[in-house]
Amino acid sequence: MLRRSVLDTPERSARGSSEREGAREASGRKRANAAPRSLTLDYDLLTMPHGLMRTHLFDFHPYTAAVLSSPSAIRDLEPLVAQLMRERDITVEPRFFLAAVSSAWAPRAVVVKRDARIAGVVYAKERRWAGMATGLVCLDGRLGNMVVADPADREEVLRVAIQALFARRRVVELRLLIPPSGLEERAVEKTRASMNLDFGCSVPDPHTRLSLPADYEKFLEILGYKTRRNFRYYRRKFEEGGHTYLAEVSAPDRQRAVAALRSKCRIPSRRSEIRRALNVVAAADRPWAVGLKHRNGEWLSVAAGWYSGDCATMFFQLNNDREYAEASLSVVLRARLIETLIGRGVRELVFWSGSAPPLSRYATEIPAVALHLDSRTPAWRLARFAIRIAGRHFSNWMDTDLRDAGSPAIANPRGHAV
Repeated sequence: MLRRSVLDTPERSARGSSEREGAREASGRKRANAAPRSLTLDYDLLTMPHGLMRTHLFDFHPYTAAVLSSPSAIRDLEPLVAQLMRERDITVEPRFFLAAVSSAWAPRAVVVKRDARIAGVVYAKERRWAGMATGLVCLDGRLGNMVVADPADREEVLRVAIQALFARRRVVELRLLIPPSGLEERAVEKTRASMNLDFGCSVPDPHTRLSLPADYEKFLEILGYKTRRNFRYYRRKFEEGGHTYLAEVSAPDRQRAVAALRSKCRIPSRRSEIRRALNVVAAADRPWAVGLKHRNGEWLSVAAGWYSGDCATMFFQLNNDREYAEASLSVVLRARLIETLIGRGVRELVFWSGSAPPLSRYATEIPAVALHLDSRTPAWRLARFAIRIAGRHFSNWMDTDLRDAGSPAIANPRGHAV
């Protein structure tokens, strides 16, 4: 059994090195232009005490890339990621990444090395269907948390990671959600040119951001007349009813609140989605949660997210708008939340996957584009064609990720409206 470490350069045996030196130099020159050589091995990661783990190593001279599939192995990248970060960001830490991967996906982490130095880590996830990997891989970098590397290395690290993911057996498509016209797009362009891949482009659901002034009354002045009136009216009506706003909601109370509200919210949520939302907030080192309670103690609304510097991100919100549709609970909670955040010195509120009206009119979309890289094998091209035809007739019943896999390719994303 071969025992090597993903975090340490695999050393060749020193025996007979003098006789093989010339051959090694020649093979190194050939390797630069050769297809990636899969060293698919079972590893006993010397720095990770978990025994044999699902790991694949690929050689792209002068880089090597290890693709980790085991959550325990990915979790143990924590010290490495901490060394690679210039400033601490919870959203690029392994535990946060693992918490954000839903049960419909399998986590993947690519550790990229150049010679003896760890160059970076790239996070990805592979879609599962009935427990089986589908070969559809997604990399989400809309908020800059896809690649952990020195800024000078990020483009090359991502390029090598894309090649390593495609080198895995059965991977047929990579979908990258990234900022437009950045280093990520350059890495995609280089990889596509070198690997002869089909290329497509679409517009993903955007995250949005709302700038917050230093004073709540100034924030109200930013709003339009009707929105400002509603913020004040529904808040006053809520308080006159004797109901309560909670600026701090503990983790146990968050669980009780979402359990009580899941079936009372007009927008349905599966239990797995609720569990993921709670896990993501729990993984943050600076979480926040606020809520509304009826005067009889019943939960009316809850929202939660995390802080990063002077920015707060709202990850989820649930309201009892089936029984209290006339109370505008979402408006009441967001009005009180914004006042709380401003009082705590927060200057920006990010809405994960966007905001509903009325605040959507005042929030700015964070620009993003979805780039699709597809294998050109006849079987996958035929499958994509079949998916595209089926999507025209059965789009309401098709899985979103499967439908997106059949999106037609276009020549170039530049100039695409995002």
